[in-house]
Amino acid sequence: MIELHDVTKIYPRKGQDSVVALDHLSLSVPAHSIHGIVGESGAGKSTLIRCLTALERPTSGSIEVDGQDLTKLSEKDLRKARRNIGMVFQGANLLDSRTAGANVEYPLKLAGIPAAERKERVKELFDLVGLAGRESSYPSQLSGGQRQRVGIARAIADAPAVLLADEPTSALDMETTEQILDLLKSVRDRTGVTVVVITHEMSVVRKICDSVTLLDSGKVLESASLSDAVAAPESALSLKLVPMPTVDHDTLAGQSVIDVFFTAHPGEPAGSKVIGLGSALGADIAAGLFETVGSTQVSRLALTLPHTKVPAALQAFADHNIYAKVRVA
Repeated sequence: MIELHDVTKIYPRKGQDSVVALDHLSLSVPAHSIHGIVGESGAGKSTLIRCLTALERPTSGSIEVDGQDLTKLSEKDLRKARRNIGMVFQGANLLDSRTAGANVEYPLKLAGIPAAERKERVKELFDLVGLAGRESSYPSQLSGGQRQRVGIARAIADAPAVLLADEPTSALDMETTEQILDLLKSVRDRTGVTVVVITHEMSVVRKICDSVTLLDSGKVLESASLSDAVAAPESALSLKLVPMPTVDHDTLAGQSVIDVFFTAHPGEPAGSKVIGLGSALGADIAAGLFETVGSTQVSRLALTLPHTKVPAALQAFADHNIYAKVRVA
């Protein structure tokens, strides 16, 4: 569905070194999936999304969306191609002078859709995003979450193949964030649209993404399905999704810390098995972190035990195919 091949974006600066915003970046997003793009500030997320929406042309490389290479299209054809890409913004970006319904209708009007068909489509979209009957409300009369729902309805009004969501929940409270994430997943399930979420919040990735890419300095540091990402305990993505729990080493005289990592599906007794094994070895739980990533329960435990017992403990965990490693202070 989305294929980026060796994409580089360079911004020249007069009298200074050029800025390489994207550096030979390659990326594949399967059709009908929800793919997360994560990274620190300056990693290249904003430039990437501008290239995906064809607002910026890359310096080199190709960007294919739904079978079309955007880098080879004329400006006229690019305008047509952009109709196949919906955009959800951080702050909804609604026109305050128009009703919510008129905001959603606007891209349909630009596309030349007849008035009667537009009216029916707007009603259908408001039902889809859980705002039935609120078409006549103005943005100022809606909550932040409701405005974001209108923004999502507008983004999918013209039935795009791709939906790009740029930090769609960063301005929302926790409860509203959960609702918007559930809505994005529901929209994908009901329409088949491919969703790309740009975010700095790993909780967003854990909840709705099927796959994820970690950017660093304009490069792909890691990219994997969510299940593969969390299955590699030392990978950068795994550590971002489920970080190691913090332990105060100053209070552990004569003790070693062993990091234990394990995954399980709902109903599996992996946790009690690992804790039981640790207890039998004479280890104490100094800290733990438990997260649900997709449909997988992911756990990291920091166990403490005397230095002399470490070799036997590591062997015992290895015998049970459980990841365990001594932490270096």
